Amino acid sequence: MSQEKDGQVPYQSPPQFLAKALIRSLTRGTAIARGVRYIHVGHDRWLAAQEEMLDEVAEDTHSETKFVRGAYGAGKSHFLAVVQDRARERGWMTSHIECKVDSVQIDRFETLYPKLAAKLLSRDMLEAADSEGDVLPQDPIRYLLDRWTSQQLRAAGVRDEGLTRPFDADNRLYVQFQKGLLQSNLPPEFCRVLVAYSRAYLVRDLETTSAVSRWLRGVDDRCRIPAAYTGRSTTGSAARAAGTVDIRPIGKGTAHDVMRGLLWLVRSAGYQGLVLCIDEVEELAKLGNRKRQDQALQALREYVDHAGGEGGYSNLCMYLAATPDMFEGPDYFPRYDALATRIQPIGSEINWRAPVIDLDRTPLEPAQMREVALGIWRVHRIAYGDEVTRSFGEALIGVVVEKLVDSRLRMARPRLLARVIVDELERARQNGARYEAPVDVESLIGRAASAVAREAER
Repeated sequence: MSQEKDGQVPYQSPPQFLAKALIRSLTRGTAIARGVRYIHVGHDRWLAAQEEMLDEVAEDTHSETKFVRGAYGAGKSHFLAVVQDRARERGWMTSHIECKVDSVQIDRFETLYPKLAAKLLSRDMLEAADSEGDVLPQDPIRYLLDRWTSQQLRAAGVRDEGLTRPFDADNRLYVQFQKGLLQSNLPPEFCRVLVAYSRAYLVRDLETTSAVSRWLRGVDDRCRIPAAYTGRSTTGSAARAAGTVDIRPIGKGTAHDVMRGLLWLVRSAGYQGLVLCIDEVEELAKLGNRKRQDQALQALREYVDHAGGEGGYSNLCMYLAATPDMFEGPDYFPRYDALATRIQPIGSEINWRAPVIDLDRTPLEPAQMREVALGIWRVHRIAYGDEVTRSFGEALIGVVVEKLVDSRLRMARPRLLARVIVDELERARQNGARYEAPVDVESLIGRAASAVAREAER
């Protein structure tokens, strides 16, 4: 559920399979990305500012970098998921990376690129998944390449199926590339593999299309493509004798250039651009030595400087989420002046378009927390039916929220609230008619708080 400043948006109901998946994820205190829209409340002005920025970048083709600040459990990942959800509705592709889970090292872009490519997502991909039983494409890069190739074929006047004159189709496709892709300033190897993919796609050469998909996804092996696909013609004895071309894997020296090409491909395929979210930036504190940390901080500063399109990045909006320690600790952002001066706030008033989105400054109000709890309750009823949750209704939710607000717990409350509500809903479902509402709500909240605190320490 979401709210607008002038009122509440009508409740949206998730399909049952998604409702069950959302409840399972909330037992861990976090909502799966596809489910956030059904329980989201609050941070309206931050989100409105992001939507405005996305529209501007889509128009001017520049780039932008934002930091998301919040304590553990304050909802950073949730906020990033909402931003991505709304971006996809506006025609953007998205990719969400967690530094710890995905083994990404901030100072080494070559570790980031493969994860980024593997997690590309768009609205049409989700719609296709919903219509096919919740199965997302296993290779989003291939999905993107197929979409782009189909558009190139249409632009060249070639029907994507039932070819009767393959030589003419290939020639017209190559002429199309000469007008656009081959005249660009993109890396030569990137252009070569895109041309090869499209021509292999035309003749149903699955071996070559698979090889190119793997290469662009960042798999650490060479991409071998028929040399004929890179020349003027793919027919004739000369073409058949041309052999193969080896393309070196994407690595430290080429990852940034290929990223620039990927952004071009995303735009050329009809999307507005890419929203890249990198969560758990505080993992840089675990880098082995001070030199590595300095390199990570320099990388973050370079990400900020990409705003405006420097470095060749276009149509990219990057979000970097971290805990307050990173912004305040003398060993982290403040010690690297080139970064600190770029993101530090000016004045005490909130600037909704500032480089740092400070979620701790806009915590959920009691009424909003109640709406979050009711949203979870409604999703649970969709997932498992309303019979099992009748004894855990709005009145008890109101008590839980009241006690949580009145508590002196010094921790972010959204995750704690989700844990308490879902755990109690599951207890009601599992006990059925034998379920008894908790008498000591304070103790219930205290036990959940201890569990969340242990998670934070880990």
